[in-house]
Amino acid sequence: MNKTKKVSTGLLAALVATSGLTYAPESAKAFAPSEKLDNRVIFQSFSLYQPYESNMYRTLAKKGELLNSWGVTDVWLPPAYRSFDMARYMEGYAIADRYDLGEFPQGPNKTVATKYGKATQLEMMVDMLHDDNIKVQMDLVPNQMLGLNQREAVFVRRATSSGELFANPFTGGEKTKTLATPYLAYTKGGGMGQAKYGYLKEWNKSFINGTSLQGQGMGRVMTDKDGKPYRYFGKDDAKNYLPEWLLDAAKTQNLNVIDTYLAADGWYEVSPENWKPMLSQYAKDEGYLEYMKQNGFETKEALLTSTENGKIASLTEEYMKTQAAYGYGSEERSYQNDNSGIDIEDQFLFVDETGFPTQAYNKTMTNNDEFLIGVDLANSNPEVIKEQKNWMKWMLETYKFDGFRIDAASHYDTRILNAEAEVSKAHFGKKDYLSYIESYKTEQNAYMKANNNEQLVMDGELYFTLRSALTPSNKRALRDLAKVSVVNREGDGATNVQANWSFVNNHDQEKNRVNQIMLDTYGIKTNTQYGKDGEPKSFEKLYNKEDEAKALAIYNKELASPTKKYSTENVVAQYAFLLSNKNTVPTVYYGDLYQTDASYMSKTTPYYDEITNLLKVRKQYAYGKQHVAYHTSNTSKEAGKDLISSVRFGKDRNTGVATVIGKNAALDTTVQVNMGKTHANQVFVDASGVTNTKLVTDKNGILTVPVKGIKTAEVNGYVGVFVPQATKAPVATIKAGAVYQGKALDLKTTVANTTSAVASTRYRVLDTKKATVDSKGRLTGKATGKTTVEATVTLKDGFVLKTVLPIETKANSVTLKATKATLKKNQTTRIAYTSATDKIKSVQYTSANKKVAQVSSRGNVKGIKAGKTTIRVTYTTVGNYKVVKTFTVTVK
Repeated sequence: MNKTKKVSTGLLAALVATSGLTYAPESAKAFAPSEKLDNRVIFQSFSLYQPYESNMYRTLAKKGELLNSWGVTDVWLPPAYRSFDMARYMEGYAIADRYDLGEFPQGPNKTVATKYGKATQLEMMVDMLHDDNIKVQMDLVPNQMLGLNQREAVFVRRATSSGELFANPFTGGEKTKTLATPYLAYTKGGGMGQAKYGYLKEWNKSFINGTSLQGQGMGRVMTDKDGKPYRYFGKDDAKNYLPEWLLDAAKTQNLNVIDTYLAADGWYEVSPENWKPMLSQYAKDEGYLEYMKQNGFETKEALLTSTENGKIASLTEEYMKTQAAYGYGSEERSYQNDNSGIDIEDQFLFVDETGFPTQAYNKTMTNNDEFLIGVDLANSNPEVIKEQKNWMKWMLETYKFDGFRIDAASHYDTRILNAEAEVSKAHFGKKDYLSYIESYKTEQNAYMKANNNEQLVMDGELYFTLRSALTPSNKRALRDLAKVSVVNREGDGATNVQANWSFVNNHDQEKNRVNQIMLDTYGIKTNTQYGKDGEPKSFEKLYNKEDEAKALAIYNKELASPTKKYSTENVVAQYAFLLSNKNTVPTVYYGDLYQTDASYMSKTTPYYDEITNLLKVRKQYAYGKQHVAYHTSNTSKEAGKDLISSVRFGKDRNTGVATVIGKNAALDTTVQVNMGKTHANQVFVDASGVTNTKLVTDKNGILTVPVKGIKTAEVNGYVGVFVPQATKAPVATIKAGAVYQGKALDLKTTVANTTSAVASTRYRVLDTKKATVDSKGRLTGKATGKTTVEATVTLKDGFVLKTVLPIETKANSVTLKATKATLKKNQTTRIAYTSATDKIKSVQYTSANKKVAQVSSRGNVKGIKAGKTTIRVTYTTVGNYKVVKTFTVTVK
């Protein structure tokens, strides 16, 4: 692997984790939604940033019991292959030997173990996880090779990720002039494992579509002044075309060539046992001798006769790094500087001398996007398909994997997916296994339906919806969670659903966020080319491990903060929705549970407790049909904008879950969630760990949930995940009392079936025109009529009880001591009352006929002359309500 040091760090230090066949599709296993499939939960067991400590297999092997307790059924392993030794993360997406999973001494300093451990430890780990009834899938990376350590001469077209002619956006869209140019690319090799176990014992250009830019430069192939390449086919070969200064070396065959082409970094024999760089004689490079002169070699003769070849080699390498012709400067880099870390439009398509492609390409699910990163394998080539099938079969038989997670499935010939289905079907037969693809393209859904659903599609739509809809500052409505997904879950959901797997986060997305911190640190904006002179700012060139470590420190610190700039908002709420969903196989990501750059599984994140709680909820409670409902709130009158609920009704009274999610910290409302009559009068507790709230359904199974928004590191809004309990439900009762207009009544609520004390009681009247109630429970009647008083009783043990009392506000009444009197002329009597429903503040008396009888302000009535009249008595209560009575007077 030492020769790979010659590869420009540009090609593969920038490499990041992305990512004749006879076959009858109908014979392959079809994945279809089922309760059995729903019960699967995948643990993505790695991150890109975990240290190169080679201890993952030993650690994970002992975690079967822990994973079982969470309800994890499947472990998605990292790509365990030997990594290119200049890759950023030293993981197997930067794949140098597909058959070396820690078996051969090809690691740093010729070590055997990969970043994750040795092959023997991998085998042991798989066996131990199998003993714990946990299945294991390997990350299959059939798209690319990196770190091939031998160069070949190829003709290239500067192309986009779809193989089209590249047009530089920074030069007005000018199309490339690199149409069929000779180029020296690292395309040959494969490692000790490939040589021992592969169908193809070595990779070479005949099995390759093209490559990402390698930084070799368009001038590395040496030419004459007219641009005709120099060639050397062998001693005395008539096809040789060489400069005069190489004729002697050509006679002894003592010159470096690559596929008959002369490379600017090549050496030749000047005199017996005296080799020197070809640049020392290359007429088209006038700067080299001047550079060497500045560094101690005054003349060409001094250089050619010097014995300091070590110094000469070092100086030559440093010189070539400064010359555009020998590096990226002549390869038309896009400088896209995307936070993925990949300039995906920086590709070479391999062509023949006439510019015609040497391999078929773009036979993908989308009919484009062939190129991603590194050397692109020609998966339309029958020989490559045979190699791919051999590799898959070898891994399943050697390491006993239970299927594959298939990387970057939109970027290669779909025959790879057919081949995987065929190999897996033949290997597993009727045994359970999982095959699930990575693709963010919606075309995957139609493709997989047309091809018997041979693999699970990836619900990338839901990922982006979760991330945007649960960001409080994003205006996207939460209700999109139910409908912008592979599965439509609006209302009672769709019936025609497709087998899929889903996720909240993964290694790529986490890496994008960390890279964004670095881009901001460097002052780089994506798709912006900086500077008129010299090389523009480049993330790939500025990247270093020290800056990455600083970015990770910022990222890790932010996870524990309520304020998020780079990390994802509402991770707990996202998992709450994902892990309660029907018709999907959910995934939980290592970096959401454990600190991504700490020793393997050594430090937990702030989300660990809540996510593991939610995993256990899925295992024990998330069964039955699903219903998603949209709610209005105090923060939005638009149903489902800020608040939704998702219910799994369960198989019986002991299962089921109500998930309530809000995205606004100002939420302060209640929602009613229908759990079904099976769950009538049953205790439900919040199992998420966010709160200790306990609720009781009513006689119809309605769960009334108090929603109070919060802003913490874990939750910005609201999350409640309520599951049924077998415990006896506490009961709250409001003591009844008569309600009159204007009269205050102190409500009293009692609680039974509990030993817990009451923490607080809140009352409200549904119709405040009929009555009002204050914070202390003082109820005051207003307009006559019926309404309801509702009490929310919170106990110190976390229970929140709801109870109601129907009331009727009645008019006040006064009972007179007498309602009539017969008087003689000048005789008096007094009007008085014996009882009143409220205290009397004042009274007013009015005689209908003062000539018959008169009345004083104190209610004294005096007969004046014979006749009959009435006295109107108006009582005003302390609540300012009036009661009118009539007193009849007869005077004789």
